[in-house]
Amino acid sequence: MSLDRLKERLESEFMQLSASPNLEKVMEPGFVDKRLYAIYLVETYHYTRHNARNQAVVATRPEALDPRYMKFCLRHAEEETGHELMAFHDLRNLGYPTLAEADLPAPLPSTQTLIDSLYRTAREGNPLARLGYSYWAEQSYAYIQPLLGMISQGLGVPDKAMTFFREHSSIDETHARVVKETIERFAKTEEDWNAIEECMVQSLKLTARMLDEVFERFLAIKEGDTARYPFLTN
Repeated sequence: MSLDRLKERLESEFMQLSASPNLEKVMEPGFVDKRLYAIYLVETYHYTRHNARNQAVVATRPEALDPRYMKFCLRHAEEETGHELMAFHDLRNLGYPTLAEADLPAPLPSTQTLIDSLYRTAREGNPLARLGYSYWAEQSYAYIQPLLGMISQGLGVPDKAMTFFREHSSIDETHARVVKETIERFAKTEEDWNAIEECMVQSLKLTARMLDEVFERFLAIKEGDTARYPFLTN
């Protein structure tokens, strides 16, 4: 297997996701409002808060690992630390300036499933598998530009409420290159490549399920159910 094979699989998966009926509704002018983006930011805060932690877990595994790979995991974890605060910053700047982190609801079930899955991947199985998540997550912005445009222009979200996307995407350009180099450096067997691909696909599908649940929660709010998100107003 090779990076070209991973890229082809990733493009195929994103192509399937782009056909989602929920995404079609999201892109429909006037159907959604900033509350959908707010719910997404809440979930982004939750899963991003764990990304540095589960990345670091790989380096703490008891079996013998290449020290250079351990250093990559720890360095990458350090660089990811605190990125959830970008999402929280954006949420406050979206129109909820008095919001505190303690006010946020617990992760949605689908978000918690994604978080749990990444910890399990970090602790068990092939130590290189976690690279599959980093591989797609660090370059996802290239695939979601139309959605970002809709958020910025269609919903009128100000730039100060999009720092997670705008600043994070710049950071991730470097991360994406480093992740690709790391995969090529340490993936030696077909088993390694298969484990990386499996994590890539599984984590992407779990993220898509999370986005579906975000959309479902938005629909519930449109129907008047604000119990989970009492701070969300038009």
